[in-house]
Amino acid sequence: MITCKECDGKCCKYIAIEVDEPEDREDFDQMIWQLCHEGISIYIDNDNDWIVEVKTNCKYLDENNSCKIHEKVLDPNNENPIKEPDFCKKHSMENCEMNGEGLPHKLLFSKPEDIIKYMELKGIKY
Repeated sequence: MITCKECDGKCCKYIAIEVDEPEDREDFDQMIWQLCHEGISIYIDNDNDWIVEVKTNCKYLDENNSCKIHEKVLDPNNENPIKEPDFCKKHSMENCEMNGEGLPHKLLFSKPEDIIKYMELKGIKY
């Protein structure tokens, strides 16, 4: 099993946001627009949820791909205190995508043409 020390910080280099399943041409058009931007992909995960993934590094990731705020204690005198979010703390090696089997998605859309092809399969005119 790979540990955080052995990883390149993959989970700290994107955010994934669940969105409603597209229902009509307008919904798909918004996804096409999103995919026109760098660092964006959309996928259907293994639970059939629609996810928009934004490639962006956490600002607290250091040059060694380690978290600069992991297990840090808040200083009450600091004007801008930040501690590791609970979301990060709950991320375990067992549910880390680097330790999983197979792909984290059933279907991946990385460019506008991918959505257009999917629309055609679903009988939705582009």
